[in-house]
Amino acid sequence: MDFQLPAAATAKRGPGREAIVLCCKSADFFSSHLAAVNAKPVLLTTQLMYPGGFLLRAALDGWTAKESPEKILQRAAAAYARNQKISVKAAAGVFTTGKP
Repeated sequence: MDFQLPAAATAKRGPGREAIVLCCKSADFFSSHLAAVNAKPVLLTTQLMYPGGFLLRAALDGWTAKESPEKILQRAAAAYARNQKISVKAAAGVFTTGKP
């Protein structure tokens, strides 16, 4: 990233907050900030990637249906595979739920 995020101490904290971060290597750049505000990662990325709006649409469709992060990841992987013309297995490697 070309900038530093402001200190997380200024953000509202609270359990139950969930986050989807779609940009290149978002797990590397945002995990500590999400943890600092007690936010649960639902969908992050592990590689360089194209963060098209179709991914947010796929993820939010699952999130509003109260699906598990793993199911949301599979929705995003299927959408990414279609867009990038790659296998769903390869596309799934781009994403993480933030769980170790």
